[in-house]
Amino acid sequence: MTHHRLSDYVSALGPLVRRASVGSDPIITQVTYDSREVRPGALFICKGVHFSPTYLRQAIDRGAVAYLSACAYPEVDQPCVEVTDIREAIATAGATYYDCEWDALTMIGVTSTKGKSTTTSFIHSILAAWAAATGRPRPGILTSIRYEDGVVDEEATRTTPETLDLYGHLHNAVTSGLTHMCVEVSSQALRYRRVANLTFEVGCFLNIAEDHISPQEHPDYEDYLTAKLQIFSQSRHAVVNARTRDVDRVMAAARQCEKTVTFALRGEAPVEADIQGYDVRPVGTAQRFTALIDGVEHEFCIGLRGSFNVENALAAIAVATLLGIPVDHMREGLAAVKVVGRMEVFSLPRGTTIIVDYAHEKLSIETLLAWAKQDYPQAPITMVFGTPGEKAFNRRQEFGVLAGLHADEIYLTEEDPGEVPVVDICEVVLTHILAVGHKPAHIVPDRVEAIHRAVASAPDDGLVLILGKGAERWQYRGVAAETVPSDIDTVREILAGAGPRD
Repeated sequence: MTHHRLSDYVSALGPLVRRASVGSDPIITQVTYDSREVRPGALFICKGVHFSPTYLRQAIDRGAVAYLSACAYPEVDQPCVEVTDIREAIATAGATYYDCEWDALTMIGVTSTKGKSTTTSFIHSILAAWAAATGRPRPGILTSIRYEDGVVDEEATRTTPETLDLYGHLHNAVTSGLTHMCVEVSSQALRYRRVANLTFEVGCFLNIAEDHISPQEHPDYEDYLTAKLQIFSQSRHAVVNARTRDVDRVMAAARQCEKTVTFALRGEAPVEADIQGYDVRPVGTAQRFTALIDGVEHEFCIGLRGSFNVENALAAIAVATLLGIPVDHMREGLAAVKVVGRMEVFSLPRGTTIIVDYAHEKLSIETLLAWAKQDYPQAPITMVFGTPGEKAFNRRQEFGVLAGLHADEIYLTEEDPGEVPVVDICEVVLTHILAVGHKPAHIVPDRVEAIHRAVASAPDDGLVLILGKGAERWQYRGVAAETVPSDIDTVREILAGAGPRD
C-alpha cells in the first residue's frame, strides 16, 4: 500500500472528475466515508442518502485534507474532487489507495437468491481442510454470517461489505498472509460496484428468483438478473446450477469465462450436469448423498437437511474441482460444516419441533415448506416472520400468500423495518394472508415476544418455523443497526427453561 498524492487520485478517476482543486496536493494517508474514523491526511468521501455537510465538517476537524463528492460544498475551504458517479469513484479511489493488492489472493465469489451463505461456508470449510492438510494458511471468508480476514473475526452486518470496508478486509487478508478468500456476493454489491476491481478465480451462480424488487434495490426482475450475471465478467472460471431459472441466459453469460462447470441433482436439470448428486438419504439431522465427479462416484455427508443443501454442497464440490482440491478434503470439509442459523432444528420435551432458518425470500421459504411437509407431513405449522421496511416490497405479498396457504397459525413481527413502522408492514402482509384464507394471524412487533408466543401456542406435535433472521443479532431500525437477541438466542432461552413470556 503506497501513499499517493491527491493529484494521483484525480488522474486515476479520469473521466469521472467533473472538476477538481488539489490545493497544495497533499499526500493521502487514508480514504474513508466514515467521519468518525477520519485520521490526519484523509481523503473523505461524501456519500449516502442521509449524508449531511455536518459529517464533512467533522471529517475536516479530525484532519481530512481533501474531500471527494458528487457536489462541492463552497462553505468548506478544502481541496475538492467533484465526480459524476460517486459509487464508481469510491471503487477507483479505494483501488488507488490499496494498489489493488488483493490481486495476490485467490478469491471465490458466490451469488444467488438463496443459498449463498451456506455454499460459501461449504467452500470455506473445504479450503480450510485442504489448508490444514497441506500447511497453508486458513482461508478468509466474508458472508452475511461472519467476516474472517486474518485480523478481524466478527459477526457480519451485511451480505457484502461496502466497497472500502470490503477492500479493507482484503488488505487484512493479504497482510496476514492469507492466500484464499471466499466472498458472498449480493446483487447490490454487483449493481453498485462494491466488488469493482476484484477478479474471482471462480464465480459461482446458484439460482435466481424474483426478489429484491423495490425503489432502493432493483426496479424489476430483469435488472436483478442483469446485476447477478455481472459476476461472470469478473471471474476466470464459472460454476452454474444446471437447473437455475433462465439457465440459458446464465450459461451464455458464463461463456465469457475460461471454463464452466455445471452441477445439479440428477434428473432435475434440463441437461446433464458435469457434477451430479443422487441417492440422497437422511441420517438423523444430517444427510448422505452420492456425487458423480469426472465419472467417478464419491460418498459425502453434510450436517444440514434438505435437498437444497445437497445442491449447495454440489456447488462447493464444483468450485473445489476447479481449484484442484482432492476429494478427501472436499469430504472432510463438507462434513465439518455447521451453519449457524441455517436449518437449525430444536425439540421441546413436549414434542414440538422448532426450526430456525435464515429463509427470507420466496424461493427459500417455498423450498423450506416443501421439505417440512415431506419430513413432517402431519405436523401443524406455525410460522414466525416479518418483511423489510424499505426494500423487497414483493415479499409482503409473497410471504403473506405462502403463509396463508401453508401455515396453520402465523405470527407477524419485526424484520429490519428501517424507518417504516413495524405494524404498518405487518398489516400489509396480513391483507395478503386473509386474501387466500382465514388462518389465525397475529401481529406482535417485538420479535422475541412473537417467538415466545408462537412456541407457547404450538401443539405438541407441531412444527414452528422461525424465519428470516437466524443467528443475526441486529435489527435495522431507522438508519442504524441495533443489537437484539437472535432467533437462535431466543429459542435457546426457551429450551433452557425460561418459558414463554406472559
